[in-house]
Amino acid sequence: MDIVNKVMVWLGDASFALLSWFSPLVGLWIISAITGVLMLYIWRYTSNQDAIADVRRKISAHLLATRLFKDDLSVSFRAQRQIVWQAIRLLGHSIRPMLIMTIPFVLIMIQIGLRYEFRPAVVGEPVRVKASLKSAEKLFGLADQLKAPSEVKANRNDPCRVAQLGTVDWRLTPQRAGTYELVFGSGEDTVEMPLEVGDDFRRVSKLRGGGFLDRLLYSGEPSIPESSVFESIEVYYPARSTLIFGLDIHWLISLLVLSIVFALIFKPVLKVHI
Repeated sequence: MDIVNKVMVWLGDASFALLSWFSPLVGLWIISAITGVLMLYIWRYTSNQDAIADVRRKISAHLLATRLFKDDLSVSFRAQRQIVWQAIRLLGHSIRPMLIMTIPFVLIMIQIGLRYEFRPAVVGEPVRVKASLKSAEKLFGLADQLKAPSEVKANRNDPCRVAQLGTVDWRLTPQRAGTYELVFGSGEDTVEMPLEVGDDFRRVSKLRGGGFLDRLLYSGEPSIPESSVFESIEVYYPARSTLIFGLDIHWLISLLVLSIVFALIFKPVLKVHI
């Protein structure tokens, strides 16, 4: 998984470097258009286009029959029954391309989420950092085992340990914008985690480690070695706002809606039957 994540992060960084000329909102529109067209191509070459076109023609014919013979109940009922049957056939033809599209769409969504889900920490405002351990017995050995640059100040009363959960929390206050490496642990068992500070648009890694789903969704950092006492490291970044026409709409909803709209726009151009 680390290899796949590394490749996808590299592709994401390269793509967003090209989009750096635009604002984040315009960049989201461009990504949605590209995603919609990509999904169309995948649908075109993984579905039975002739069968889908045939089903569409039959549905249209039976809809026309219900209008022309609306006074003949037997014909109308037969046409309606055929419409339902053809709709089931259409759903059956859609299953394979939809399953295939899920993989690239999820990978694209993850890379977009690394940029649009959270924003960097703010200078002068505390940010919570949590280390989850595999063994609660190691909790009290972490009192001074967080090494942070001089630009990042830790609260003097920290860390806060919760033995029942096996977690250790710090409150860090960045003094200057930049990217800072936080080093947890000591000796050979150390885990690094970047702390992003500033008001610009950049990739933000909220979590390192955790279970399979966590490592898939938060792929900006490599996995934590199995031999480490650390289960995961999490930085609680503020959520990013994405304003569209004055409304704060979550980026995922915007991506889904816009990619569908662009797919419908380009569908007749690319001659794809959906």
